Amino acid sequence: MSLKNKAIIDEYLRDRDIYVKLGDIVSTILKTKLSEADINVMAVEHRVKEEQSLEGKLELKGEKYATLSDITDILGERIICFFSDDVDKAATLIEGTFDVDWENSVDKRNQLTPDSFGYLSLHYICTLPEDMGYGEELSSKKFEIQIRSTLQHTWAAISHDLGYKGEFGVPKKITREMSRVAGLLEIADDQFINIRDDIQKYGEEVTQMLAQGELGKVLIDLVTLTQYLDTNDEIKTFTDELVQISGAKYKKISPESYIEQLTFLGKKTIGDIELMLLDNREKALKLARRTFETNELTHISSNVALFFLCRAELLDNGYSLDDITKFMNIATKNTRRAQRQAEQLVNMNFI
Repeated sequence: MSLKNKAIIDEYLRDRDIYVKLGDIVSTILKTKLSEADINVMAVEHRVKEEQSLEGKLELKGEKYATLSDITDILGERIICFFSDDVDKAATLIEGTFDVDWENSVDKRNQLTPDSFGYLSLHYICTLPEDMGYGEELSSKKFEIQIRSTLQHTWAAISHDLGYKGEFGVPKKITREMSRVAGLLEIADDQFINIRDDIQKYGEEVTQMLAQGELGKVLIDLVTLTQYLDTNDEIKTFTDELVQISGAKYKKISPESYIEQLTFLGKKTIGDIELMLLDNREKALKLARRTFETNELTHISSNVALFFLCRAELLDNGYSLDDITKFMNIATKNTRRAQRQAEQLVNMNFI
């Protein structure tokens, strides 16, 4: 190892703890800013380059670096977005948060030829702005931020593991296979955006139908059931009453598991649930009071209204023990527990 490279390693060992501290600070800032901008990401992660990795970099490209400050990726931050169009949103956020070294930053997406797909990350070289108040020791250190979509991250991780470095030095057959996979990933990235937008549009349409009282026209699915529980005044009031009776802390949970239970009961539309609420509200309240008397809960699901309305429906419509057991098996996915809960429900003969 040359004296220059040894001096860089010595400087790295002296400053490594600073980079570790800087990594935690930058990650916290990124998570906070992404949350404030309502950009939902799969992960924000960081690493400080290990000594062995730095030695390897210096051995290969040591002539490029005079001091440690010339190496801009000692600290590497990475944002992995669910959708590729969120990459640009995160990029705008970074540009407005940190001081960007534009000379050394690169948008690798612009380096791709029209017939290629690959390592599409944006790479920003940044420093903390001095007015953030972290002091010269931290604000003088450069760090790299990579932004990529989940599928771009998958491509980078797998191709790196396979040792794939591009078209040079690799047989054409393998290059062609990699290109085919890359094309599929690029199409999938676009399709996920389209699906997300379609779901959002569908949700807006459902919200409008529910607001207009057209509940009988709205088929039950995860989107419609979630919107109903979140926006309908009657079911929200009933849920609040159940939460108050329980004395437990409210916890938001997806109602997806109730779709199969409602199907078992013959409920096809949101209007059918509304009728359940009208017909079985008092029975469900009595059932809830009896249940909470014997079970002390710390948390209660946001789906508690569906829980008790479905059970009141079973009792009110004369379902047999076998049918109630089948329902409980759908709800619990446990045969013994289903049998026990079915018997307990039938024995609640106060209704």
